[in-house]
Formats: sequence, structure tokens, C-alpha cells
Amino acid sequence: MEENKKRKKIEEFVEIMLDACEKQFPKKCSCCGRYFDTFQDFLTHTIIPVHSKDHSLQLIDSQDLHDVIAFRNCSCGTTMTVQCAVDKPQKKDLVHAISEEARERGVEPEDVAQLLRDEVIKRAKACNTAKR
Repeated sequence: MEENKKRKKIEEFVEIMLDACEKQFPKKCSCCGRYFDTFQDFLTHTIIPVHSKDHSLQLIDSQDLHDVIAFRNCSCGTTMTVQCAVDKPQKKDLVHAISEEARERGVEPEDVAQLLRDEVIKRAKACNTAKR
């Protein structure tokens, strides 16, 4: 019971993830050199890779190393990544929240991660995400 009180819900991570993503810009494609000024610019001019349409937000949880990475393809076809959480406690909290939400809903963690990804993208496209 105490654990549930402390656990963040995935919705609480949307702003954290937006902020973490925004801080990584400007960003440049390593292949064609295209320059993305803001996260919003990046989302507008890249696409989710076709081969990972359903699982483009990867949760990496190996030997206590947690990371949350989103994959996007530049218009030249190069796959680029954006880290969606920055510090280690934040990553662990996010991975835990996704796992718990998946368990509660009776779905796979990747399904919950995609819902979260979609909400972050929706909010980012809806507002000006230029660096603050």
C-alpha cells in the first residue's frame, strides 16, 4: 500500500519527458547534417521508423541500467534517438511506473510506453517547445 502511494503515475512523466527532450536541442543528423532547432522542429521533420511503429519508445533495463529512448527517422532515412529521461532515479521511476501501469491494465509495458510516447508527442506538437 505504501509503495502505491509513492509510485508516480505515467501521466506525471509527460512534462518531465518533454523537458528532457527539449534540453537535447539543437540536434543535427549525423548523416545528412540536417539541423533541428527545437524538439517541435524535430517531431515535425522526422517520422517514427516503420520497422518500429509500435515500439519506437524502448525501455532498456539491464543490470540496473535504465534508459528510455525514442527513435525517429530523419528525412534522409537515418534513425536518430532522443533520451526521454535524464537522471538515473527518474529513469528507474519511469520504468517502474510503466511496468506497474501495464500490470494494472493487463497489457505489455511496451503498450503503456507507446501511450506515454504518443501523449508526449501530442503535447509537444500542440505547444511551442522552443528552448526556455
